[in-house]
Formats: sequence, C-alpha cells, structure tokens
Amino acid sequence: MIGAEPVIEKHRWLSPVWLLPVIALLLAGGFLYQQWTNSGQLIRINFAQGNGILPGKTQLRYQGVAIGVVQELELAEDGRKIAVLAKVDSRARPLIRKGSDFWLVSPKASLTEISGLDTLVSGNYINLQPGRDNNPLENEFDALDGPPPGYLAQGRTLHLTSDSLGSVGIGAKIYFRGLEVGSVINTRLGEENQNVILDLVIEPRFENLIKTDTRFWNISGIKGSFSLSGVKVEAGSLTSILSGGIAFDSPKESDVAEKGQTFVLYKGLAEAARGERIQIQAGSLPIKEGIPILFEGIEIGRIDPIRLTEQGRVVTALINPEQAFRVTGKSRLVWETVSLSPTGLKHADRLLAGPAIRLDYVAGDRVNAMTLESQAQTTGIKISLQADDLAGLSEEAPVWFKGLQIGQVGPLTLDAAGNARVELSVNEAYRHLLNRARFYRASPLQIDASLAGIKVDTSPASAWLGGGVKLIQAPAGERIDRLYPSQELALLGTRNAKPQRWLLRAEQADGVGIGSPVLYLGLEAGRVKALKADAKGVEIELEIDAVYAPLLKQQPQFWKKAAIDGKVRLDGVQVKVGNLATLLRGAIEFDRLGTGRSSHQLFDSKEQARTQVRTLTLTADNNPGLGVGSPIRYRGVDIGKVEQVELDPALGQVSFKAELDKQYADRFLQSGARFTLVQAKLGLGGVSHLDTLIKGVFIEASPGQGASKERFPLSQSGPIGLALTLKSPSVSGISIGSPLLFRKLVVGSVTQVALARDGSEVLIDVNVDKQYAHLVRANSRFWNVSGVKADIGLTGGTIEVETVQSLLAGGIAFNTPEREMGPTVKSGHSYPLYGKAEKDWLEWSPRIQP
Repeated sequence: MIGAEPVIEKHRWLSPVWLLPVIALLLAGGFLYQQWTNSGQLIRINFAQGNGILPGKTQLRYQGVAIGVVQELELAEDGRKIAVLAKVDSRARPLIRKGSDFWLVSPKASLTEISGLDTLVSGNYINLQPGRDNNPLENEFDALDGPPPGYLAQGRTLHLTSDSLGSVGIGAKIYFRGLEVGSVINTRLGEENQNVILDLVIEPRFENLIKTDTRFWNISGIKGSFSLSGVKVEAGSLTSILSGGIAFDSPKESDVAEKGQTFVLYKGLAEAARGERIQIQAGSLPIKEGIPILFEGIEIGRIDPIRLTEQGRVVTALINPEQAFRVTGKSRLVWETVSLSPTGLKHADRLLAGPAIRLDYVAGDRVNAMTLESQAQTTGIKISLQADDLAGLSEEAPVWFKGLQIGQVGPLTLDAAGNARVELSVNEAYRHLLNRARFYRASPLQIDASLAGIKVDTSPASAWLGGGVKLIQAPAGERIDRLYPSQELALLGTRNAKPQRWLLRAEQADGVGIGSPVLYLGLEAGRVKALKADAKGVEIELEIDAVYAPLLKQQPQFWKKAAIDGKVRLDGVQVKVGNLATLLRGAIEFDRLGTGRSSHQLFDSKEQARTQVRTLTLTADNNPGLGVGSPIRYRGVDIGKVEQVELDPALGQVSFKAELDKQYADRFLQSGARFTLVQAKLGLGGVSHLDTLIKGVFIEASPGQGASKERFPLSQSGPIGLALTLKSPSVSGISIGSPLLFRKLVVGSVTQVALARDGSEVLIDVNVDKQYAHLVRANSRFWNVSGVKADIGLTGGTIEVETVQSLLAGGIAFNTPEREMGPTVKSGHSYPLYGKAEKDWLEWSPRIQP
C-alpha cells in the first residue's frame, strides 16, 4: 500500500514460556525437601550384646508406636559393645534428646513376673523413654539392661533405707494386711555407700495408707532362729519367699505422710515392734520373753520383755495387727507345755520348740487385757452318752467335728446296773451343732473300699493314743445320746433298737457253726443262732445286735470269712490267717456293697458278693431239671445263674429267680430276648448235648431288642423260626424231634404231637428253621416219610427209605411247586399231612429267593 505507515510492536523482555522451567524447578525442589525431611536420621545405640536384634526388622518404638527401624549392627569403637544404627522418623526426631533411655524388649518369664509376651508375635523391639523436654538433641546413647526405674509406674513414690538389701530386689511386692499394694522399682546405694536405698511405688488407691508413723518390715524368704526358749520360724507368702516382699502398717492416729518421705526398712515384725499390745495376767506360770502366741498353730504374737514394778510382774504381748480382732472377751489364752497325760506325752512338739500360749478364739467385743490359764477349761455344755463299753477311751480325749476340736471327753463311769456312760464337754460356741448330733468313736484309721473307689478316714494323732469322739450331724431327726462304733451306725442309729433275727441261705455251711461271730468292719455285730438243713441247702439264722440292726435296712451282702485265705500268683503265694476265734468257729462278714445282690444269700467270698448283678424271673409249667446254681450261658460263656427255684401259687407255674452279671444284663433284659433250656437228647433221631449229662442242664440266652423286661418264659425247644401245624389221620411213626426234610436236608423238626380236642385227627406242630422259612409257600405239600415204603408185586418191587434218621425216628418231607407256589405264610398256618408223595411232587425243582 502506497503511503501506509509502518506499525511498531515492542517485544517483552521475558516470554511466558519461561514459566514452565521455573515451575518444574520449584516442584523438584519441593520434592527433594520432602525426601530430605522424611528420610529420618540415624542414631547410634550401644548395647552390651546384639542377641535378638535384626537389621531391617527390629523396630524402635515409643508408647507402642513404631518410630524407626534398625538399619545395621556393628562393633562399637571400644570393641566391647555392639553399636546398633537405627533410622528414626523425622517426626519423632524431637524425642531423641540427651537423657533418653533405650532398652530391648523381649519375652521374659520368672516366678514373679511374665512380660514381653507381645514380642512372641511381633518380635523383639527397642523401647524408648525420652529425656527431659529442655535437653538438647543427641545422636548416640548407651542402652539399659531393662526398663528404667519407675517406668510406667503410677502412684506414690517413696524411699526406704536399710543396712543391707537382703533378699529384696527390683520387682519385690509391697503388702498391706496380705494385699498387694505396690512394688520395688529401684535399688541403689546411699550417700558414701553406707546404706541401701529402695525406691517404692504405691498404687494411687492405697496412697492414704502411708502415714507419718508407718513402719516397713521385711517378709522375704524364710527366717529362723534357735534358742533355749524354742525355735522361731517366720515365712511370708510363696511369692515373697521366692522374690522378696515388704509389709507395712498404717496407724489410725497418725497423719498421712508427705510425698518423698524416707522410711526405715526393719528386718522383721519383731524388730519393727508393730502391732497391738495387750496385757496378760499370767499368775505364777513361768512365762518368759519371746514365747509365741499361737492361733491354730500359726504365730500371731509374742511376749514382750517382762517388767518388774511395785505391783509385781507386768506381762504384755505384741499381737499382729491383722489378727488383733481375735482378742475378745470370750477368747481364752491357754498355757501349753510338755506334760504327761493318760494318753502319753502331751504337747510333745513343745519339747523342742519350748512352751507356747494358745489362743482359743471366740467372736466377741475387743479387749486389751486377758488372763492366761494353766490348762483348757472343761466348762461347756455337758452331755452324757450311753456306750456299750469304754475300751479305748480316756478322759481329756478330744471331741472332733470336721477335724476341729470342739470339746473333750470327761469322766467315764459305770452306773449301778453296770451300764457304761461317757461324759462330754462341748464348747458353748458350738451349741448349735448339737441339735441333730450323733456321736461315734474316732477310730485311728478307717478304710471303706467299694466299686466306686477307696475312702480312707483318719483321726488326728491324739485319737490314736487316747481315743476320742467324733460328732456328725444327721440329715434328719433329733440328737441321740449314744456312742456308736462307727459313723455309718451313728447315722442309722435309733434310740431303742433291739436285736434282729436274720435268715441266710447257703448251699452248704462248711466253716460256719452255731456261735460263729458275725462281723461288721472287723467288729462283732452278732452271731449264728441256728443251722437247719433242708432240700434246698442250709438255712442259717443270725442274731444281729441292736446297735448294728439298722444296717440291715440297707440290704447288705453276707459272705464267709475264710479262716485261711490263700492265693497262688505268678509272683508268689499270698496267705492270710484270721484270728484264733475264726480258726476255731469260722465267721461271717457283712457290709453294704451296693451290688444289688440278695441280702439273704451267704456267698462264699467277698469277691463273689461284690459282683454286680441284675435279677430276672423265668417261668415254666414244670421244672425240667434246673436247680440253684444252674448256669445261664451265651455262646458258651457263663453270664449268670439260677439263684432260687420256687412254685408260684398265683400262676400255677414254677418260677426260677436268676441273676445276670451287670456287664451283660442290659442286652438280655429286653423284649425279644429268649431263654431256652439245653439238655441232653437221646433218641433214634440222634444224640445232642451229651456234656449236660455230666455238667448238668443249663439255659441258653439270646439277646433282645426292645423295652426293658425282667420276666420271661423258659422255652424248652430251640429257637423258633416258622411254626406250622400239620393235620393227619394218625401219627404214623411221627414223634417229637422227628426231622422236617426239604430235598432230604433237615430244615426243621417236630415240636409237638397232640390229639385234636374232638379226637378227629392228630395235630403235629413243626418248626421250620428261620433261614429256610422262605421255602414254605401257601401251595407247599407235606407228606410222611417215616419208616420204609415198599411196593412189591409179581413183576418186582421197590423199597424206599428217605433218610436213616427218618427210618429210625420218623420224618416229614415237603416241597413247593415251581409254578403257582403261592404267597409266603406266617406262623400258625396249617397244612394237611399226606401219607405219601405224588409223583409230580417229587419232580418239583423250585428256585425260591428269600
């Protein structure tokens, strides 16, 4: 364009394109700064050993949170320690300052402490406790062997001083009245190493127990001393014995101690001189300093140094503050020392330990003064017991209830009629035990053995020497003032029991005669009054003494006590010999064995009597030869026997009372069970069970399935299969036992042959064995094959004999047609019995599936 003016544009000195590299540079710088801040920092921790520390795995933790991880392990500069290099997260860097403590946490188990169990899953780790907030940052530290003193401790911290540490160490428990209230968190030497200082922590809820006048004493381990005044033994709890322990008191009148107060640790309670003091009126008894005061054999106090004043001796005792509540107006202090009594040496344990004072505690109001008695008072509730004899008893013998002495035996007397009486004195505090009380002799050792186990009852040692009386409360009824020979008799006892007559039966009375003793637990409880023989065996009449008569209600078992009991075993010969009376007269023993066996049968031994059985009754129209003792068997093994055979007037039958061993009984006392007589059979048809001619008949049992049942008929034939009735004009050689044949194979037998009531025909009952019952169908044919069938003519003849057995004993054969055999039949079905078979019957050859 001619005459146009040029346009002039000014270029900017910096193009916007340059903003892109600037932004990229800033992003890269931010990324580098973030990487630098998050990279963490390496610190060095010197450990005594590196066991359990793994590079890349072992974490550094604070308050349970991981703040770093171990990078590598190397030898420290001094060559004696292991330097652990750990990288700490940058956010946790302020925690790593001077004064910080590091230690390795690993599983630890001891008798008093189990810790670090979480490391079983996560592995060992290094724990951190930061230093003070104003401390500078630090990069190198020396690790501790364990947590620093007071780590995680919550509560009040205080200090104890002692001449020596003894058996108390870090972790030892602090007890108040047996309750754990704190622990020792640190032990260290005091100034100039002249004493030991223990740092304790008391749980917050128990801080108020620490008073200005509180005293602490050592209860660690077992402490003992021996002197002329006796043997002194002090022991704390099992934990304190193993790891140490400290106890303290808390005087009520004292103010709460200030924080940080230091106390003295005494060697024991006596040195601490803590407890409640009481004054004792000792009279002329030779009481001395240090004599212990015992409650149920446990020391609860000691006699203080004895002071002399113008009024005479002043005796005080220091009582353990935890047991001071037992010092009441009703409690008594009794002097105990070695003495001779009718039972022998009394308090023999005091011969070595020296005299002691026994506290008989009875609840009541607290007192601060008591009188020391020279011997236990006999005051209390007086009871007079009737006794059969006084042998084995002595005055001052104890009266026991559940192992606790509640009284003692008083005078033993005989009245004008010669009746023995025992006077008892029972402490007033136990009056409530007398409402349903029964009393029996405290035998030194009583063993009760049964199928349920063995129960052993022993009396205290004093009863072994001088006898004693035990008290037991009956479940119901009132108190009976009679001294019984045993606990069982005491529970069963009645006021006016009389001797009781009891009858036993036995196959024979060998070893037993008139006057033979009847024993219960070795005590003579009666005697044999009469013997009488009859057709069933021997009837033995017993007279059981009145005190033992209640035992008969428990249906006990009786057995003969052998004069000489001998057993031959692989390891030798064992022989037991009874006393002279048993050797001369024999004896009978009885006890309740819980077997369910008859209480009117005399067994030959205790082993036979204790066999557990169950009873059943078998019935039959007559006795086929069974007697008492006839066995009941299953597959040739004896499982029971007949115990009694009698006529049942109501049923007009013979009843056989039998017993089955309990371990077998359940299967046979059910519906469907069968009991079959097995006896020898001699006949033209064969011979079976000849052994019964020598051993006697027996009963074969078959188990059942169904409801429980205890009464069964006695079957005199084999197991029933399919029972049929055949009708014939005459017997024609058929008799009971004649075989039933199918293809000349015996598949059953004739069980009964009888004339019909109207006399029109003969009814023959047959039994088809169960496994062949399916061969009989509605159209089956039965014919007589007894004897010999002959057909003789001018042109010749034939003679037919089915089997040798049918020739001798008669027999019946049957067959079923191949076609139209008909349905199966049930027991009771009847068929005609033909004289002979038709020709086509013999040609039938059926295939019949069960």
